[in-house]
Amino acid sequence: MPYILSPCIPVGVPGLFGEGPAYERSVLYDIHSNDPAHPPVNYGMHSLRPHSIPHVDFPAHIIEDAATAEWFFQERTMRSFYGPVLVVQLQGGKWVDSERAAGSSVWRISEQELRSAVQRVSGSAEVPEKLFITARDVPRTKHGFHDSRFVLVLSESAAHWLASNPRFNAFGTSWKSSDFEPASRNRPVHRILLRQALLFEQLKLDHVPEGQYFLSAFPLPLEGASESPCTPVLFEKSDWPG
Repeated sequence: MPYILSPCIPVGVPGLFGEGPAYERSVLYDIHSNDPAHPPVNYGMHSLRPHSIPHVDFPAHIIEDAATAEWFFQERTMRSFYGPVLVVQLQGGKWVDSERAAGSSVWRISEQELRSAVQRVSGSAEVPEKLFITARDVPRTKHGFHDSRFVLVLSESAAHWLASNPRFNAFGTSWKSSDFEPASRNRPVHRILLRQALLFEQLKLDHVPEGQYFLSAFPLPLEGASESPCTPVLFEKSDWPG
């Protein structure tokens, strides 16, 4: 059975970056309306703050004048949206209280930790084409998301290791972002990875066993967008026909 990497998104779910609710809905047409000018349908207007729900970051999110969503819907650039992906659940709970954000604990994944985890799950020392990560037993919110107070991010050296494979094209995380730099305008991991890979953030991964999967993760092709909502789906070999 496929693994869906998003919980149900309720109206009013809190945003994560001070932007208000992540999802709001209003009525455009009501099937019970007697207004003859309105069609007999339910039809709503949906407002999303993508960075607080599962989404894709494109290079323009952090790099000036870089590619936006529509550029990746070409034959030579679509590979980030589908293909083999390795899912890793990091073990050991190496959380350290943050000195820069009260109430937060940080696990900054070292290159050696990442290398060891990838080899443990894949049996190979090579950087995979796509990598999705979470931490085992990380607390979840009532809506099913990774508790944002438990910060899980790559170190810069770990990000450089992933980028050492020219075929690496997608990184996914259960945390809300790929960087944690309070009171700083620097986003080093974004800058390292977005030069060749797309970033999938705020993913629901706690129910996915470690291993190799086939990813299908096409976002909305919003022209000029630096991010877009997405519901990635992972398939096991047993899900494939034949």
